[in-house]
Amino acid sequence: MPPYLAAPCCAQYRHSWGLSDAQIATILDWVDTGAPEGSSSDRGAPISAPTAGLSRRDVSLAVTESYAPSPPRGSTDDVRCFVLDWPLAARSFVTGVEIESSERSLLHHVVIASVTGEDADRVAQRDREEPGPGFACNDGAGSLRGVTILGGGLLGGDFPEGIGMAVEPRSKIILNIHYSTVTARAGAVDRPSVHFRTDASARPATPLALTNPAWIVGDAMRVRAGDRDAVYFYRYRPRVSTRGRTMYLRAVSPHMHTFGSRITVRVLRANGERACVLEIPKWRFGWEQLYWLQDSIRLDPEDELYLECHFDNSAENQPVPGATPRDFTFGGDSQDMCAAFLSMTEAPR
Repeated sequence: MPPYLAAPCCAQYRHSWGLSDAQIATILDWVDTGAPEGSSSDRGAPISAPTAGLSRRDVSLAVTESYAPSPPRGSTDDVRCFVLDWPLAARSFVTGVEIESSERSLLHHVVIASVTGEDADRVAQRDREEPGPGFACNDGAGSLRGVTILGGGLLGGDFPEGIGMAVEPRSKIILNIHYSTVTARAGAVDRPSVHFRTDASARPATPLALTNPAWIVGDAMRVRAGDRDAVYFYRYRPRVSTRGRTMYLRAVSPHMHTFGSRITVRVLRANGERACVLEIPKWRFGWEQLYWLQDSIRLDPEDELYLECHFDNSAENQPVPGATPRDFTFGGDSQDMCAAFLSMTEAPR
């Protein structure tokens, strides 16, 4: 039973599989009474999955060569970016995504993105330069700036309310897959594929990557060895992305790696009020996903976005047990990140 990481006191999300207080109380009562076996006649129907997949598959893309994850020495994690050609000749909108894997036990999480123009050329070049399918991308997607996040996590389904992410002709699709060999069988390989629902028109979503540029280009986000709770935060008024208009936040995908322990995204209103977008009090890298808000959150031109990340670099929290802690910075091998990818729609005129 995977955990549902988002704190319910912050906001409500579509397709949540978190347990209610009453359900938690039922489990605790059962444990306290010695976990008695129930009657088979009282057995309920199986619980359905949070989503039922795509309503239709309009575009399907597959990696043509199997990949055998190869973590660096002392690690069980391998992050790989696979590059796929977008086949549609006209501008279209992705209105749903779904990932498939030939070896699901290897998958920790997946981020699906699109790039166009020079960035598309760069990822194609990186793919050609490295042997085998794809290229190593512990730094996300090769430190690209023009990435549009189309989906994330291991769940699939249609986007709500006719929302769509625009994809241009001649774009490249990136499958950023975090593999873990902890529970995989010996010799396991993967040949992933991705399916899209597409429409010629949709309620367009504006993507926004929320992170401090100073963390990326230098060592402004340095977490010292042994620090159990290093905290970094960033506030940003996104006028360039919003063009000075009122927007509505629809979805958020948080991003940290294995040292991350807590992440929060908020709206700081010009009048001093705060609106919570997402809070994950106990971060787990393996359950990273796209969270669709049940109710959109208004973002006015004078409001700011706020991102806060906590990191645990103590000896007890090393990715490799027994390893000696060392300083790390943003991105790169064996390092961490602090970012959130947001999707917004314009307010009705």
